[in-house]
Amino acid sequence: MIQNKTRILGVLLLVLLYPAIAPLTRHIPNPMVPGASIALQMILPVLAGYFFGPLSGMVAGGCGAATSALLYVDMFDALAVFPHSVMGYMAGRLTKYESDIIPASTIIIGHILNMIFFLRLDLIQLPMERLGVILLGLATETTIDLVAVILLMALFKPFSIKKARW
Repeated sequence: MIQNKTRILGVLLLVLLYPAIAPLTRHIPNPMVPGASIALQMILPVLAGYFFGPLSGMVAGGCGAATSALLYVDMFDALAVFPHSVMGYMAGRLTKYESDIIPASTIIIGHILNMIFFLRLDLIQLPMERLGVILLGLATETTIDLVAVILLMALFKPFSIKKARW
């Protein structure tokens, strides 16, 4: 019973942190892509999946992005509902492996799906003459997110409700 309450509170906290962090991350510019920012809120569904399981990661990703989209009327967050749900779900599914890097790497899935959605709906442009710089910027953002996820996993692992796994 305590584990369920902890899981619900943890997911709720991560869902609420998503829209709380979103406006702050808009002030962290991506050094390679003009006008883009480092979306650190993307790490929250991965953490939810990692610590509380696939369904929790999916809920944290979908509800967090949807809440942020509604609060800030942001098309990018609205389109991120599905990618971030998938990312959180996959992080939860991949915790069965001993490595923390494998579930953390699901952040890559989120970035790829985001780019597909944004490009498909013409929200961002990918000019061929700037392709290398834009891909480097995306790799930079993904690396920052990956490092942040791994650091937070290590920091909060002692408080995890799944201690038997470690």
